[in-house]
Amino acid sequence: MGAILDLVLPVACVGCGASRSAFCAGCVQACAHPLTLRVPLPVVAYGWYAGVLRTALIRYKERGQRDLAEPLAQLLETALVRAFERAPPAGIVLVPVPSARSVARQRGGNHVLRLAKKAGRALDLPVHALLSLQWAVRDSAGLGAAQRGMNLAGAMAARHCPGGGRPSAVIVDDIVTTGTTVREAARALTEAGWHVSGAAVVAATPRGDPKCPQ
Repeated sequence: MGAILDLVLPVACVGCGASRSAFCAGCVQACAHPLTLRVPLPVVAYGWYAGVLRTALIRYKERGQRDLAEPLAQLLETALVRAFERAPPAGIVLVPVPSARSVARQRGGNHVLRLAKKAGRALDLPVHALLSLQWAVRDSAGLGAAQRGMNLAGAMAARHCPGGGRPSAVIVDDIVTTGTTVREAARALTEAGWHVSGAAVVAATPRGDPKCPQ
């Protein structure tokens, strides 16, 4: 049955075009450029939002290539492990950033939540969609730093932290650009009583950094 499906729906790596893998191990490794940004919250990324990694993320979230969810979730898992620097401490909760309802409908669901759940299962960490948007916001693609800030200012709300301790929340997203989304998510979570220890993403936008591979 698998061979028949391969003939009908052949799988090719987004990077090298090799068959049998949507994102082969060699191309995944080539994208590994771990970095930590501070916005001022520490944000750990697997690599730069450039080249093959950029292509993979665009195909996954904009063009509905769902077979990229698993390999991209593994990259997010790697970023999370680096964020913890060791085994995850007790009480950690992964919190994906929310998507606007209209965007989620277009993309077949919250694409970040899907990645977070897969990474959470691999690391045995709970994933809770604690954040929501209180009103409609514009798609951040194409917006400058100031526009992103105005677009998201005060837009997120978080469910209140349960009593009995103060669990740590780690924010999860696919891409960090200016850090506006992460900062807004951290604000909402903190006001709801959560301790926000950091964030992890698949990729970070270069923003002219000369160290970024082109």
